[in-house]
Amino acid sequence: FGFRRMLSSDYGLVLKGINDNDRSVINAGINIYWFKAQALFISSAVGAFCGAYMTHVYMFVGMPVFALDYSILPIAAAVVGGPGTLAGATLGACILVPMSELLRGIGGLRIVIYGLALVVFIVALPEGIFHYVQRKYHQFERWVEVE
Repeated sequence: FGFRRMLSSDYGLVLKGINDNDRSVINAGINIYWFKAQALFISSAVGAFCGAYMTHVYMFVGMPVFALDYSILPIAAAVVGGPGTLAGATLGACILVPMSELLRGIGGLRIVIYGLALVVFIVALPEGIFHYVQRKYHQFERWVEVE
């Protein structure tokens, strides 16, 4: 709720403007480098708190916790679900985490199948599942029954 509220404020409007076209925001007289530094700090703070929570839950910090599939999972979730939205990354995580757990029984081949699934998602739906579903919803919403 906090990020959604932040993105709907004036501060979020500036961040969206920097994401879309940073030259126009510079021409408006706004220091984009200060806003980029703040956005980096906010995202890093969230990542740090998540890492601290994960350490607290596992009660262990070491290299096995940061295996390759766990390191790639947040980025892959954003790509599969849809970059640029909070709901897209959540949807991607809800798809990839169960898929990863279902493939755990096949050993090393799991990473290959996982990678192939990611390639299929990237090629078939480059905008992500969330944007695809949203587009289809708006397409069907405008249909009118003919009598």
